[in-house]
Amino acid sequence: MKNYDNLPAVCIMGRPNVGKSSLFNVLMGERRAVVVEQSGTTRDRVETITKIGSHDVKLIDTGGYDSCDSDKIYLEVKEQIYRAMEEASVVIMMVDTKAGILPFDEEVAALLRKFNKPVILVANKADNDKMMTGTAEFYKLGFGEPQPISCLHRRGLRQLKKNISTILMGLPDIVRIKKADKVSESTKIAMVGRPNVGKSSLVNNLLKRNRVIVSDVPGTTRDSIDTYFTYEDESYVLIDTAGIRHRRKIKNAVDVYSIMRSKESIARADVVMLLLDATDGVTKDDLSILEFVEENGKACLIVVNKWDLSEDIKDISEEDYRKHLGYAANHISKFPIAFVSAKTGKNILSSFLQAKILNTNLDITVSTGFLNRIFEKNDPSEIPIPRSKKRPNFLYIVQSSKRPVEFKFFVNDPSSVLPVHMSYIENKLRSELPLSGIPIKIIIKRSRKEKK
Repeated sequence: MKNYDNLPAVCIMGRPNVGKSSLFNVLMGERRAVVVEQSGTTRDRVETITKIGSHDVKLIDTGGYDSCDSDKIYLEVKEQIYRAMEEASVVIMMVDTKAGILPFDEEVAALLRKFNKPVILVANKADNDKMMTGTAEFYKLGFGEPQPISCLHRRGLRQLKKNISTILMGLPDIVRIKKADKVSESTKIAMVGRPNVGKSSLVNNLLKRNRVIVSDVPGTTRDSIDTYFTYEDESYVLIDTAGIRHRRKIKNAVDVYSIMRSKESIARADVVMLLLDATDGVTKDDLSILEFVEENGKACLIVVNKWDLSEDIKDISEEDYRKHLGYAANHISKFPIAFVSAKTGKNILSSFLQAKILNTNLDITVSTGFLNRIFEKNDPSEIPIPRSKKRPNFLYIVQSSKRPVEFKFFVNDPSSVLPVHMSYIENKLRSELPLSGIPIKIIIKRSRKEKK
């Protein structure tokens, strides 16, 4: 799978807690990276495609550089920083005006000199006029005149964008995104699920590279990580999300904001791949996530991960496991189920292709004639209901929208339509149309016409 490596990359770099994620959010124009007053919040590198001046760029936020931290996760954070630096066309080195130069700033500067990339030195937190002019000490870092900014008060950002554009203008072979490849027109696929079910491993295996940090520690992914790539000449955005957990398991503000980002990712996705741990089956937390996906009208593929790695299920067939999931939660039967191993790569590509089909089916358009032929011999008016209830007269049905898929069924008296009628109509539509995994909305409308 080819990614967007040919776009110029603007990489934001610096020690922890200097405001890198705040600048990332400001430059892209929305709050995407998690920002809290806690050092080391960002771990993975967070990417987006945005426009700076007249240039389409890949904007990259990196984790805080800390050479003393030998924790396994932070060693992977450093690896992600190094990968981003190798990819960068322009580097924004951020420092903290209030704190002045610290030893880690000097280490970051020494690292940047090794990569020999164009560097813009940005002094953040210059929140007043005195601070805007008090950045002279940062000349010592060796990257020329510091650019004072305040992400909080949006000061100095216009000049920063001009400086970035000036450097980009001098780079050879600047690539522009073709209209057909615009991010807004790319298929967005979100990987969601509880912590530690293998979302990041699946992303890395699908992309054939270590794009996101993988660890056995639940909660390793904190941001929603977008990766842009093309497959068979079609453009995609693959979104790795933080694990969504029950509110009773939330420990701190980072967890709160991470889960908020995950839910925002579901809302902006076209298709959701909901990962389950094969050993755990379906849990209350999984069903809560699925409910949120349905509420947002998103197509969904259930992905049972770690399928061939668990001793507990080695004697269970895929069909028996599907039945088990259906017993645990009846409405899961509305969704296609894929069995994969993110560790070995088993069925990873086929699950992606299933998600691709779901996205296509969101654009389904069904003629009014065909819809009404479905219900000619399957009239909902004829299904058994309690004698005490008034029997509605279902007249005709039309498709009223796609993305989300919506139908309107016209009846003589909407108040007489019962939940059993709604279930019957939905089941008939799903049995006749390619709507597996597609949430559908059925609206009952009053009609003054009478059935002939």
